[in-house]
Parts: sequence; structure tokens; C-alpha cells
Amino acid sequence: MASSSSSGEYADVPPEILEFMSEDEEEESVEEEAFVMDWGSVIVVDNLPKIPMAKYEKLLVVLKRIFVQTGNIVRLEMPSEEEKTLGIAFVEFSTVEEATKALRLTDGYTLDKSHAFKVNAYSILDMVSKLPETWVAGRKPDFQARLNPHSWLSDGRDQLAVRYNNETEVRWAERNAAPSLEYGGEREKQGGLYWCEMYVQWSPQGSLLATFHNKGIALWGDARFSKQGRFAHSGVKHLDFSPCENYMITTAEDKRGCVVWDVRLRREIRSFDLVKLAPHAPPQVATPLSEAAPSPSPTASQQAAAAAAAATKIARFQWSYDDSYCARRAKDKSGNTIISIYELPSMMLLDKKSLKADGVVDFQWSPAANKLAYWAPEQGNTPARVTIVEIPSRRELRQKNLVKVSDCTLYWHPDGQYLCVKVLRHTKSKKTTFTSLELFRVNEALVPVEMLEMKSNVVALAWEPGGHRFAVVDGERIVSFYSMADKAEVKLVFALENRQCNALYWSPMGGYIVLAGIGDGLEGILEFYDVDNKWGKQVEHYRATQVAWDPSGRIVATSVVQPLEGAFFKFQMDNGYKLWTFQGHLFHDSSYENMYQLTWRPRPKSLLDAAQKKTIVKNLRKYERKFAHDDKMKDMDRQRELTTEKRAARRAYRDLLARRKQAYFDSEGVRTRMRNGIDADSDDFYVVTTNHKEILLSSKDEIC
Repeated sequence: MASSSSSGEYADVPPEILEFMSEDEEEESVEEEAFVMDWGSVIVVDNLPKIPMAKYEKLLVVLKRIFVQTGNIVRLEMPSEEEKTLGIAFVEFSTVEEATKALRLTDGYTLDKSHAFKVNAYSILDMVSKLPETWVAGRKPDFQARLNPHSWLSDGRDQLAVRYNNETEVRWAERNAAPSLEYGGEREKQGGLYWCEMYVQWSPQGSLLATFHNKGIALWGDARFSKQGRFAHSGVKHLDFSPCENYMITTAEDKRGCVVWDVRLRREIRSFDLVKLAPHAPPQVATPLSEAAPSPSPTASQQAAAAAAAATKIARFQWSYDDSYCARRAKDKSGNTIISIYELPSMMLLDKKSLKADGVVDFQWSPAANKLAYWAPEQGNTPARVTIVEIPSRRELRQKNLVKVSDCTLYWHPDGQYLCVKVLRHTKSKKTTFTSLELFRVNEALVPVEMLEMKSNVVALAWEPGGHRFAVVDGERIVSFYSMADKAEVKLVFALENRQCNALYWSPMGGYIVLAGIGDGLEGILEFYDVDNKWGKQVEHYRATQVAWDPSGRIVATSVVQPLEGAFFKFQMDNGYKLWTFQGHLFHDSSYENMYQLTWRPRPKSLLDAAQKKTIVKNLRKYERKFAHDDKMKDMDRQRELTTEKRAARRAYRDLLARRKQAYFDSEGVRTRMRNGIDADSDDFYVVTTNHKEILLSSKDEIC
């Protein structure tokens, strides 16, 4: 076999291999793999301008400049017909990941006022092309009731979330009763998990509860606190919901920095690198040589942490009242401070340019309109200024120049009617400071401004919700109440002297205020004050660190909490919270070994307009009788329940006493035998005589 095989087609095969080969062995056939067309790296851009071919190259350059920021472009083509483009483009990237990123970042991008990109994956186009030409009605899906995010409002009570020890609990709160547990993470505990690892945060309208975890944020809602979504962002430290709860921003000291999320679609819209947001280092304060202490040079990690902390401060985003925009303070390429305003949902820069506000230190959106107020310090011969700008027109509504300014703080009225700017001024020598208040009437023509000069520095300032008054605490411990109701000028209503407070908390309904002394030195002195009737009650919550009204304005919660981040808390034994009525009556007190947080669940904005609210106030007596009756019935039910418990305890005691007495009589024979036939417990063994008010017991015989 070997000799016959050594010639012909096997002449070059070595003998040691040839002997293992069969003569009838056929050559193995290799199957070719079927070609698979993969369009995952291609996107389709619609709603482009339809232009003549003479302008083709110019538009092509613009599109490449936009899409090259999202990945490496392999090919970009715009089909045409009759010497004119069709208004669409096909963009192919090197990888599917780059195409996905381009789809996420450029969908909705505004090329000009008439053209906003509509971007889809090519696979969508391929799927649409394969649809049948005639529509066939499918089976109607079964009705599924949507979860009601506001079902808790039908109860009439308010909810609060409490973080203590390893527990996270949501409780119902009502007048003159201890809070009752609604949900405490029982489902998570069954799986050996914690419902929350760090802090909790309610959404602005109370629809969702966010819990912080090491890997990101989890959202919970509906009546059973079911999970509504998870948003992965490792090491998240800060969360900002938009006012209408459509979006949120998470912030962490990592490469992703700030991430903007669509809450309903549960997807990332855009992310911002913290380091790029703050390319310029914060100014360094020189230390006198006599105070300087030798210390090692900071490590690279320490420098990165410091830069990230500074970047977090400058990268803080703020939302407009209607979720249309969000804005942040930033630096342009020249190092000038600007305000970057982004449109939602695309998160693209408004009109492709930032708002020029060189030197701006702080800005605030109006709570009721797309108006932006910001202030900038003095620069050379240019005075400090406070400016109110309308968005998106960027029309300047009012600007006020100020001199000798050390600092400013912006306070918008909750309804956006007024803006108060607290201005800390200094003398020419800069050795002494004083405070003045600049009051803007934003909704009036030409936005008139009034100045109110204070005798000493202002410690705290707060607007009354739904009213025209504001309260001020100055350095001399005088609490002053002013009114803006008179359009001619701001007027002092009255003042309270020698008040030990450094914080002001108005009731959400107005009319009542808590004057609080928070922090070392004041030790939690509280005064519940009725502003309309000028009556107050002073109480104390020792070392209180927080004061919070419930949304209805009926209950005030004061608490002593400690940091969660492992810091030593020197007043740990005082941890806990107390609940008070709005008149200052204490009705509940809870203490914990470790308490980290207490936060009320917000309520959505009232659907009643000002006229309807005025009608309710006018007919308040009618509603008062109804609510008083409801409160009385609740108190009676609570008393009846308490009485029922007492009766059950009394009945159980009497049953136990009867059983013990019967057992005692049943053991009479045993006791008699143990006492040598003498029944010492028999009633005949004793003689009872009465002598006036004394009862003398004597035995007939002495028992040896």
C-alpha cells in the first residue's frame, strides 16, 4: 500500500504520515460562512436642510464637525435627488458603541431655528422598510391600571422618612398620636438587603423616594413603595430632581462627574466631566509666615480630590421651574466666568452660546418663571451688579449697580413676585461691615428696586409663603417683620427684641413662624409665633440641629441628627426627633442611638388658583366645623382603642386572679396536712373586732 501510494498525488507526503492515510479518503470540504449584514454602527439623521448640490460640501463639513465629537466617522453621505438633498444623512462609525453614543447625544440637536436632528439607528429604518403595506389590526391588549404616584394623598395625613441605625422607615404622622409605620423595607430585609445604604431624598412633588447606594440611585413609588428604576452611578454623593420630576442629575467624584437622567425613560441623557467643568483652580489664600506650619506636599490623589471637590461646587446645576432648562456656572476658553444654559430634553446649549456674565459668583432661577438672577463682584472700576435676565430671549429686565460689596445672597420669594438681595458692604477701610437689602418687585413694570439699610449684619432672612411679608434676624437678636403689600414702599410691621434665634422657618401656609436657635451657644431654643395675632410660645429641644414643617403646616419636626459618613458625633446621646403642633405643643418624642435623617414627603402644587383659595379662607368657619368634627371622631376612636386595651388588660388580670384563687382553694388539704391538721387559713381561725377606725386581727390559739 505504501509503495502504491508513494507515487501520484501523495508523492510528497512523508512515509510515516502516509501509512495513516486511507486510499479512499476524500478531501475535506470547507463550508463558507454565510455573510451577515451588520448595520449596528450606522445611524440615520433626519430633518436636515434640503439644499442644492452647490452647498453640499459646506453642510457636509458642518455635520462632520458635529459627529466627530462622538466617535470616529468611517463614512458620511447625504442622498440627493434632482440636484437637491433629501434632508437626511447616513453616518457610519467605527464601532457600535460610537454609533450608540452619537444617537444619544445628537438626537434633538438644534442645527438652527427650523432644523432639529431626528436621529435613529439604521436598524429601525430597516425594520420600518419591512413592514407590510396594508395595516392589520392586532389584538387589543388587556387593560392594566397605572400605578398612582399620589395615592397616599387620599389618606389626609402626611408622611415622613426617618433614617436611624440600619433602618429606613416611612411613617404616617398625625396630630396627638405617635407616627405609625407604613413601610420599612420588609421586602428587602427578606432578601438579606438594606433598603437604603446612605441617605434618602423625596422628589419635589412627593411622587418618588430616592435611596442612595454605593452603586447608584434607586427610585421607589406607588402605595407599596415598589421599585421604579435603578440609575447606575458609583459613589454618587448628590442628587438634584427637576421641579416637575422629569429629570434628575447625579454627581460623584469620578470620570462621569455629573450625569443628567431622563426619569421616565430611565436613560442617561448626557454626562459632564467635573475636571473639565472647572479647568481653573480656585484662588489660593496666602498664609502668613508666622502661622504657616510645615507639612508634606499633597499627593497626586489628594490634589485630584481637592480639584474634584472644587469642581463639584462650580459644576452645580440648577433647574428652571418648568423643566425647560438647567444651568451651571462655568469658564470659557479665555477664563471668563459664564452661565451655560441647556435646553431639555436634548441637553444642548441654548442657541449654541452661553450667557455672558463675567465674574458671576452666584445665580438663582425664579421659582415661577424662566427668569435668571445673578450677581457679579466689583472688577477694577466696574461696580458690582445684580442682574435679572429673561430666558430664552436673554432680555435684561433689570440691573442694579452696587459699590463697596463684600458678598451677596439671593432670596427669591416662593411665588417669584419679589427678589431680595442681601448685600454685605464694607467701609472704605474694609475694617467694618454692614448689611443692606435690595428688594426687586419683579412682576411690576420696569422692576422697581427699594433699598433697606439694616443697623447690623443680617443673620437670617425668610419670605412668607403665599404672602407679602418677610422676616429678618440681625446681629442684635432683633427679629423684624416687613411687608411689601404697599406698592409705594416696604414697611416695618413690628419687631421682637432679645430673641435667642439664628434661623427662621415659616409655615408652608403662612401666618406662623418658628424662631429657632440652632447650633452651639443657643442649644435648641424654639419659639412658635403667630405673626397675625402677635402671640408666641417658647419651648426647647436640647441641641436640635434641624427644624422642618410638614407640607400642611400643622406639625413641626425638630431633630438631632449626626453625619452618616463615619464622623464622630459628640452629642450622640441626644439623637432623636420630636413632633410639635403649630402652636408649640409637644405630642411625640423618639430617641435613637444613631439617627441620620428626617425628611417630610412633599405634596404636589395645589390645583386651586388664588381666587379659589380666597373663597376657602372666606368660608373657613364652615370647613373648621367639619375638620373639628373629624378630629373629634379620631380622638374618640383613639380613646376608645386605648380604653379597649385597658379593659382587656383588666379582664386578663381578673381572670389570672380567679385562677390563682381557685388553685389556692384546691390545695387546702395539702396545706392542712403540712400544718399538722390545722387549717391556719380558715376564716374561723381569726376573730375580727372593730375599735373605732381600727381593725384588730387576733388568732384564737397560738400556733407553735
